[in-house]
Amino acid sequence: MARVLVIDDDEEHRLLARTMLEGAGHQVEEAHDGEDGLRRFGRNRPDIVLTDINMPGVDGHEVISALKVLHADVPIIAISGGGVVGKDELLLQAARLGAAEVIMKPFEYQQLLGAVGRALRM
Repeated sequence: MARVLVIDDDEEHRLLARTMLEGAGHQVEEAHDGEDGLRRFGRNRPDIVLTDINMPGVDGHEVISALKVLHADVPIIAISGGGVVGKDELLLQAARLGAAEVIMKPFEYQQLLGAVGRALRM
């Protein structure tokens, strides 16, 4: 299965994603924000990245932009629950930046695993 890096400042969402992905046989590494995620990516390049958009400091759009410049071949799934700007707009922006898939929070098991499967086949 795949090595997945989950970047999210919300511990509950990281745990939910980890539980779902590990239940499907994936190896998961967690990062608590964008800066931590980019650092962990550099140390142990994953097969796929799942990143939240709204995070303090380095947000998900910046993560996507940085990874697409340096590692364009690594698929990225963007997730968002919204914020000041609606989640639809945040996810549309993520897709424009190069996210292979976009998911709205809260997500379900089949939704997450389907997105991971499609992104890995790209």
